[in-house]
Amino acid sequence: MNMTEMMKSMPMDDTAMASMDMAVMQECMEACNACMQACTMCAGTMAGMEGMGKCVSLSAMCAEMCQTMMKMMMHPMAMSADTMMPMLQATMAMCKACMDECMLHADMSETCRMCAMACEAAMMACEKMTASMS
Repeated sequence: MNMTEMMKSMPMDDTAMASMDMAVMQECMEACNACMQACTMCAGTMAGMEGMGKCVSLSAMCAEMCQTMMKMMMHPMAMSADTMMPMLQATMAMCKACMDECMLHADMSETCRMCAMACEAAMMACEKMTASMS
């Protein structure tokens, strides 16, 4: 059973975002998961390399932010625009910061290049989810 099927089986009441496009939410969750994994790998790979402290820190923070965003989406009964919109904005900002930093190292590190790509995909998926909530 995929996320869309699971979400459809959950009762939605007036406090939940009953009109949420579950396919868009699933896409966002998958992009955040991929970003979390790529950022975790990047932080681990770059740890200990001279001059890579900022990259390691941003990658680690981005991984945590994406994981938190995924966890929020797993609680649809508590979703509201008041809580989701700021989280999506924060996730997009963190992904952008990590992507920009990793792009500085993409020519020397395949891990950084992949991390930047995953951050961009997560950022775009969060933007799409934000647009679907408007």
